[in-house]
Amino acid sequence: MSGEFCVMSVRKLQVQILRKTTAAALSLIGFLAWGNKSADAIHIGVSPPRVEVKIKDKSRSKTIKIGNFDKKPVRMRAYVRSWTLDKNGKFKLVKSTEKTLDQWIVFTPSRFTIPPGGTQTIRLAIRPKVEPNPGEHRAMLYLQEMPPKGRDPKAVATVGRLGVSIYGYAGDVKKVGVLNSVNVDSKPNGVKAVFDVSSKGNAHVRMQGQYTIWRAASYPGAKATEPLKKTANEPLKLPQDVLHAGKIKLTPVLADTRRQLVLPIKKKLPPGNYVLDINADLSGVAVDKGIPFTVPASASVPQPGKSPVTSLSRE
Repeated sequence: MSGEFCVMSVRKLQVQILRKTTAAALSLIGFLAWGNKSADAIHIGVSPPRVEVKIKDKSRSKTIKIGNFDKKPVRMRAYVRSWTLDKNGKFKLVKSTEKTLDQWIVFTPSRFTIPPGGTQTIRLAIRPKVEPNPGEHRAMLYLQEMPPKGRDPKAVATVGRLGVSIYGYAGDVKKVGVLNSVNVDSKPNGVKAVFDVSSKGNAHVRMQGQYTIWRAASYPGAKATEPLKKTANEPLKLPQDVLHAGKIKLTPVLADTRRQLVLPIKKKLPPGNYVLDINADLSGVAVDKGIPFTVPASASVPQPGKSPVTSLSRE
C-alpha cells in the first residue's frame, strides 16, 4: 500500500511519477468498476503521498498536488476520513467525532477537473474544534475519480481512488521505536524476514532502509557493511559476495502497539548458509544487524520408476 501506505479498492493498478524539480512522489491508484466491463485506466500522480503537520503550528497549512498524465480530462472529488490499524495491522476507518482529525481538516477545492497533462493543487489546514490530546492524530484525504458526464447508463466507467495519509501532531510528541527481534524464516520455496517492532511513544514509528544478502562464509560483519549507493540511471552494482539487495520500507507501527512486520525476500536462493545484513532506521534509531540463516534443501522427491510401496489393510 500504501508508498506511504495508500489505501485502495483494487481493480487495476497504474503507477506514475509526478515529475517536478522537487522530490517526486509515487502513488498507487486503485480502480473501482462501475459495471461489468473495463475501460482504459487513467494515469494520476500525487505529491506528497504523506502529509505531517504540527496542529498548532502557524504554518500548518499544506498543499497536495495532483497530476493528470492521461490524454483526457479527469473529474475528481476529495473527502476526508479518520483511520487506524487493527491488531493485525489491517487498515480500518474510525467513526468520526469532534475529537477525530477528519473533523478538524478544512480543504479546497472538494471537486475539480484536471485537463490532460495538467495539475490541480489542494490546500488544506487543520483547525481543531476541541483541545487535541497530546500525540498523533490520523486522517486520510481520499481523491476519487468521478464518472464521466453524460455517459451511457449501459456503458462502464472505470474510476480510481487513492488516499493521502495525514498525520497531525499535538503537544509533546514522542516516537519511541523498539526492535524486539529480527528472524529469518527460510524455506526452499521462499525466504522472509520478520521484524518484531514496538511503538512505545504517542506516535507511530516506521522502519526504512536497505538489506543485503551475503554468503555466510564471506560476510565481514554488521559493523563493516554500509548501504549500497545507486548511481542515477544505472542499475545497482552488487559487491562480489552480495547475492541480492533491496529496500526496507515497512508499514507503520502505531502508538502503544506491537506488531510483526514481514519483509519477503524476492531472490530465489539455492540451499546454503547466508546472512541477512540490515542497515536501517527505526524512527531515529539506527538498526545495524546481521542475521544468519540457512536455506534447506528441498524434500526428496521419489524417482521415476521407484514409487513408494503403499500397504493396504482391510477391516
